Amino acid sequence: MKPIVNISIVALLLLASPAPLNAQGQGDRTNMLTLARLVDDVNFTDTFDRTLLMHSASKGYPSACRVLLRRGADPNMQSIDGATAAMYASYSGRTRVVKLLLERGFIIDIQEIDGLTALMMAAQNGHAKIVEMLLDNGANLNLQSYDGYTPLMLAAQNGYTEIVDMLLEGGAQTDTPDLNSKTTALIQAALSGHTDVAKLLLDKGADPDLQDKGGLSALMTASLNGHGEYVQMMLDQGADINLKCADGSNALFLASLNGHADVVKLLLENGAKPDLQESDGTSALRINASEELAEALKALLDNATKPDSLYNEQVTATISSTRDGALEAVKLNRRKEANASLYENYNKTTAFIRASRSGHIAIVKIMIKKDAKFNLERTAKFTDLMAAAVNGHTEVVKLLLEKGANPDLRDNESKTALDYAGNPDIRMLLTK
Repeated sequence: MKPIVNISIVALLLLASPAPLNAQGQGDRTNMLTLARLVDDVNFTDTFDRTLLMHSASKGYPSACRVLLRRGADPNMQSIDGATAAMYASYSGRTRVVKLLLERGFIIDIQEIDGLTALMMAAQNGHAKIVEMLLDNGANLNLQSYDGYTPLMLAAQNGYTEIVDMLLEGGAQTDTPDLNSKTTALIQAALSGHTDVAKLLLDKGADPDLQDKGGLSALMTASLNGHGEYVQMMLDQGADINLKCADGSNALFLASLNGHADVVKLLLENGAKPDLQESDGTSALRINASEELAEALKALLDNATKPDSLYNEQVTATISSTRDGALEAVKLNRRKEANASLYENYNKTTAFIRASRSGHIAIVKIMIKKDAKFNLERTAKFTDLMAAAVNGHTEVVKLLLEKGANPDLRDNESKTALDYAGNPDIRMLLTK
């Protein structure tokens, strides 16, 4: 008689590994194969509804998977978060396991709790061979997760050129926006300056001037993050150099804000005019915030409470609980309290997506650095020169002045760039 493995032993094995994707030292290849052969219930699940097949798939044990499938393991069972064995394998790059599961005929476009599919997970993590196999077996390459991300967007944001090319050749739509921030694959590629990805997208007809919910285009995003090569490519493709965000900022303003002197120079050489844009502080206070952006802002706010902080004003903010993750900086004023009030948005996007959304942070950043009260009903008319001066970017200030930026322009508080300049070198440049 064939011996039967007690279910409690299997339970202990699975529970010893709370996260199958990161399990270490448990259920080695031999033990998993033995369990696969002897366990009485091949579809047994732990407290997180994970099966032996999922565990074997995530670890990359094709022999154990083959035995489990032959004995009747269901490849379409989902864990508590909706993940399947194929998703675990696709996420971890287990090519042989994915091939086995495809031969078994699992539901290829099944979605987990955040709407991700096996294809999305493989595309996001750069597993080109798995992407190819899934596409060859009919995976829907234009399916969107529940926040609107597509396999193309996930591959583009991480710079996986081979996968982007594969998806585009298969008919992926280039300009599909996500549902929250309205970002696109081209804008996502701009976040990290993936020029090879951008070239593929543009060659397939991606619109260089599409803007996200906050008004950021791919050119603005690249300028904000200092990706000069990407900026040059966008300019070569005819991107509108003077296109404005919802708050009035353009590529030159955003490059000035973060002190990217090379990008400022590039934009000026290509016809960008300093001082043409203004920033509407009221609308800029509502931005599309990702988990990463919220954390970045939180760090700035927390920094303002430290005794040795560069900032001498207390900042308070509220992150709304709306589904789209909109961040509203409700108060930016001087206070005596020791702690800032910051309520984080726990309605997060997919657990697998770790990309920064393209949210506009210009006015929030400026107002954190300003020692001034901010009236939400008024307009903060910040120029490129003011943005560079308040952030201490000497080289940018010099470039802008050389190109004719007007140091005498005033904001709604009648302050000039000189009033915001704390750096003595910048003050000297502005008083020449």
